[in-house]
Amino acid sequence: MELTTAWTAPLHTPTGLAPALVEWCRRQGITPPAAAPDVPSLMAQAFGRMTPGWFLPSAVLSPGAANTTTAPAGAGPLMTPDALPDPARGCIIAVIDDAVPFAHQHLRLPGGLSRVASLWVQDVPVDPGGPGRDLPWGRELRGDMISGWLAGLESGAIAAEDTVYRHAGVVAMDRRTTHSAAFAAGHGAAVTLLAAGFAPNDPRARDHPVIAVNLAPGVIADTSATLAQDPLLAAIVFAMTRARMLCRQVEAARSLPRNSVRLPVVLNLSLGLTAGPRDGTGLVERFLDALATHTSAKLGPVHVVLPTGNHRMARLRATLRPQGVIGWQVPPDDATQTPLEIWGPVRADHPDEPMRIGLTPPSRTQARTAFGAGDQSSVLRDARGHDLARAFYRVMPHPDGWRECVTLIVAPTCPAHAGDGWAPPGRWQLQLVQGDGDHAVSVQRDDVLRGFSREARQSRLYHPAYAARDARGFPLVLDPPDNGTARLQRADTVNAYATGRHGLRVGAVDRRGRGMAYASLIGTAGGGDLLACVDRSPGLDGMIVRGRISGSFCLLSGTSVAAPQATRWLAAQLADGARPRDRAAIQRLAGGTTDGPVPVLPTRFQHE
Repeated sequence: MELTTAWTAPLHTPTGLAPALVEWCRRQGITPPAAAPDVPSLMAQAFGRMTPGWFLPSAVLSPGAANTTTAPAGAGPLMTPDALPDPARGCIIAVIDDAVPFAHQHLRLPGGLSRVASLWVQDVPVDPGGPGRDLPWGRELRGDMISGWLAGLESGAIAAEDTVYRHAGVVAMDRRTTHSAAFAAGHGAAVTLLAAGFAPNDPRARDHPVIAVNLAPGVIADTSATLAQDPLLAAIVFAMTRARMLCRQVEAARSLPRNSVRLPVVLNLSLGLTAGPRDGTGLVERFLDALATHTSAKLGPVHVVLPTGNHRMARLRATLRPQGVIGWQVPPDDATQTPLEIWGPVRADHPDEPMRIGLTPPSRTQARTAFGAGDQSSVLRDARGHDLARAFYRVMPHPDGWRECVTLIVAPTCPAHAGDGWAPPGRWQLQLVQGDGDHAVSVQRDDVLRGFSREARQSRLYHPAYAARDARGFPLVLDPPDNGTARLQRADTVNAYATGRHGLRVGAVDRRGRGMAYASLIGTAGGGDLLACVDRSPGLDGMIVRGRISGSFCLLSGTSVAAPQATRWLAAQLADGARPRDRAAIQRLAGGTTDGPVPVLPTRFQHE
């Protein structure tokens, strides 16, 4: 395979859209959205009403899941009156994940009442006569509906919890999708029950109603988060609108003045992103910050809890300086596109000369980008005219000026059809040909979740100076000093969604309080704002978590199960009247001090 000598002439690309999404839509033959949402419109919907227009390709939705006739959410209660929280001691726990086990015993109250006030299942066909007519896709299940099924379950009229999920339409084996809601143990089940699971007779249970979202399996399966932004933003808006509705229902049930009940909300988002600007300027991060700082007459304070991430040792982050060269190992048998981003430093003025990147496929000559302005793309082809890679160049506004970004997207190394173009697997070389200062390199996560399609393969960065272990065989958990022109890094590998100013970032430790080598770092060595016990020891990972069906369990590891422990703890503090204003105040609530070690939450929260 011969390589052409240069990228094609740059062409204009849509403004404001992620290049990975633009390229994915092109490969799927789908028209991308006209524009991305903005924070003011998102806030207006969160504290007003949801509006149509959310983009989610039909390629990742089941037939009938798209709602073409959006309308107001519809009247009617969210919860059975006997399940409503105390207006003075309630705290709403919101969870956005996959396969929330809404029929589980630890999400019930005595008498078969559901503590789940509302659940949006994004991949289920629309129910034209049901609630949730304001949703762009899927179906809403409300607490009074769920309580009816639970009553049948407890009376014996419904045979098993599995039957409840089938009655609700959440599990339908004739639907072409990944049925994660039928998995014996799943990510969403573990996260939801750690964050909000209580025994039915626990006196705290009633005061912690749950609002949840099942993201579409197609969104969860795409670990690069190419498709995640709009469904995730819509899910957050949904959680806020239903939290306000629940406050109004409590007022009506207790004959209280309108807007007098303002329950606090703790939103758990145990999902992560390995690329992006990573400086708090991403749309998701800015929206979460806006929610955290917004004072509403209709809802209490909103706190967002996020995991730090699990990619400290994954070789997905690097720093490039002028003329620096780093390897990019692209695996074979990958049927998905492989994105990588290079972000320049913040500049006070708009750059006069775009950064230039040199990309060298295995055993081939280098091709250098030659962009002339922002919002341009260019294609690298082989001698037969097949695409090998695409480069996108953007100049992004920043509170302190401007940031450049070049996104490189390598074609699949395993073509989907005979005759399709494909990129050669192996070690590609990446060079910063033109640009001043430190440039941040981020590889998108592109691996496979258990139970989902096996078509993705994770690419990684390579540098000969990087070593995962020392001479004794122990992991090197911090970066050694280095002033070279290129380096892989363990530092600043924190989940990109957690780079805003106000989200609570939670890391993982073992039973003795030692940080885990996989847990990503905030800055040079920060393990998180709070830490939670997840693993038994550095050599024995995992903790006992609940499965989908009442009484089932499994072992799970990672900061995704550290975050919901902090969610549960923080919700209890808010229910007791605490009103921390920022991360430092939350750390003080957990027993931390300004100059002391990061607080480790009590381990009892793992097993309640």
